[in-house]
Amino acid sequence: MVGWDGGGTKTSMKVLDLDGNTVLCANAGSLNYNSNPKEEIRKTINTLIAKLLNLTGELSDCKGMCISAAGISNREASSFLTSSLEQSGIRCEINIVGDHEAALYGAFGKPEGIILISGTGSICFGMNQSGQKIRTGGYGHLIDDEGSGYAIGRDILSTAVQIYDKRITNSNILDLVYETLGVHSVEEIIQYTYQSNWNKACIASLSPVILKALKRNDPHARAICEKASNELVRLVIPVAKMLTLEQGKMALLGGILTHYEPIKNMVVKKLADELPALNIVEPMYDSATGAAIIARHNYLKEYIGGSFHG
Repeated sequence: MVGWDGGGTKTSMKVLDLDGNTVLCANAGSLNYNSNPKEEIRKTINTLIAKLLNLTGELSDCKGMCISAAGISNREASSFLTSSLEQSGIRCEINIVGDHEAALYGAFGKPEGIILISGTGSICFGMNQSGQKIRTGGYGHLIDDEGSGYAIGRDILSTAVQIYDKRITNSNILDLVYETLGVHSVEEIIQYTYQSNWNKACIASLSPVILKALKRNDPHARAICEKASNELVRLVIPVAKMLTLEQGKMALLGGILTHYEPIKNMVVKKLADELPALNIVEPMYDSATGAAIIARHNYLKEYIGGSFHG
């Protein structure tokens, strides 16, 4: 059973045997169809296929495959990945899912629970015992991604220029932005923000400024964190209620919720107030393992029958 998790810069592969034991871990380049040329994606596919061949000797030994990647809702991306894999010799069933779905299977080892992800973007996704799926957020930085690294970086920059204008006082954020970017004027901040090779990761990369400002007891940094945590909790509440998982399990994933302890603590506290019976747990596995679990799940259902128990 093969699982691939395609991130922005790398793709992780996990291979499981039919008993669910990990037999291979490997990495290669990106699978992101929206930001990489087709030649680069083919190179990633060929690299991972070669590693599979080194393990099994024959691709026919592969009984199931699942690929998770951001932006996979693009039909062209899904079609391109499927056809490229088939051309590489893959003959088993190929499932292509959103990265949030593989993350959920990885977090719990089974298709039941809620995940809240805040990295460069943000999304909440859940499944219940009946197989019902609910997602909130994850609609991209132009209209959504609230509570994400991008949103935090955007609010940092907004605060910085307001400090420059004297609309905001009593804050270290402008000086910290200068320090982080290695610039000395608000004009250089604007140039950075609107550079021609801009992407949302450029803005999200400023999010560590918030931790530095918090250490200086900056009230505006605190306000940005409160806003981010409020938005993240707003993602969770409808998912838990619509899936009747108010007493279920939830895992917190992504760079912001993993490494930004103040924001994580705010989220946990607010969730305890809103959904006191919700059980926040540590994720069991990563998303690549989650993708492999999906492949195993589908194979067992299709060829062996019965329900999935992990």
